[in-house]
Amino acid sequence: RSISLKAYRCPQTGRDIHYSFAHLRGGRQQSSSPLSSNNDEAQTNNILKNDESNNTTIIGPSAACWIFFYPAGPNRRLLEAVISRYTPEFQCDRDVFFICLNRPGKGGTSSSSSITATDASNISPEQEYIRTACNDIITIIDYYQVPKVSLLYMCAGSTFAYSFAKLHSERTTGYILGMSSWILRHDGNRSNDEGSNVDSTIDYSTPSNMNSKIHSWAMRGYFGSKSMVSSLAGGVVGSVPGLFNSLPQHWVVDGFKKELSDNERKEFDAQYPEDGGVAFVKMMTWSHGDGDGDGSIFVNVDNSIVDESNGNRIPNRNDGNAKDIAVCLSTQQDLGMEYKPSVPKQKRVLLWHGENDRMVSVAG
Repeated sequence: RSISLKAYRCPQTGRDIHYSFAHLRGGRQQSSSPLSSNNDEAQTNNILKNDESNNTTIIGPSAACWIFFYPAGPNRRLLEAVISRYTPEFQCDRDVFFICLNRPGKGGTSSSSSITATDASNISPEQEYIRTACNDIITIIDYYQVPKVSLLYMCAGSTFAYSFAKLHSERTTGYILGMSSWILRHDGNRSNDEGSNVDSTIDYSTPSNMNSKIHSWAMRGYFGSKSMVSSLAGGVVGSVPGLFNSLPQHWVVDGFKKELSDNERKEFDAQYPEDGGVAFVKMMTWSHGDGDGDGSIFVNVDNSIVDESNGNRIPNRNDGNAKDIAVCLSTQQDLGMEYKPSVPKQKRVLLWHGENDRMVSVAG
């Protein structure tokens, strides 16, 4: 594997945080692999090292560190697909680290609670979930003593990446790279802005071809309350590994490729030329099935006694998938993070979209 599976038990809050970790070495010879093994992490450019005074692992300030936010459905293991695809193209003078955290209630990570979300009495369960996820990131980068991180997201990870940038702007570099952004709906009947800041000439609505009918109906409550729909959808998402294992692999591959553009299909065939995409199905099965944080090595607790120190641990209620869906079914106003039509002059934002971007179909 290109990644390591790790876990951290927070002594202050009792939270278990499961995450994946990848280290790409900079300044290497062209013939050598940029992937760092467990044996040479501490010696690589003196970037990742152990501080013997407090038994803490440190990522030096000269390294770059990216936080990866996965979409709804997978988990920290999806970082494997990103890193394995990116590694052959990697050429950089400095070391680069990637960290992907399982969000609360997912793959062994403790569920969100009012204890770990500030101002919990004044926020919705979805906001509490987002803030807990962001606070978990702070816990991990504090452990590695990383001053600032860049943000990388896919699809529904957009809301969490933007929320982290908003809540902890002092810990970000300002670089955010996103793929296939999930766009939160705007509630035209209410705004977080007040007074003269409101610009009524801006059309906040998203193009109709980017929203499926099912999503629209769910937003309007046709299928029931948000909590009920989220729980049902979360259960479906949680069954994906079983579906991958039970369906014929060629059927899964053929169905998936029908949703791709011509260019994407060529890329897919080039990536999996020999087995017809069976390796892709195996990767997807592995990346969706993290169980209770299977395979994690705790970095700050003796792994031989980790189960004996569960007394003050906040449990994992396996509600992460449902909470992800609830966030996707929220409006910008529900989450208190309204997109702005204007950007400060000193900032530059580039949004990249394909010509035929649309909501992925139910079949997809």
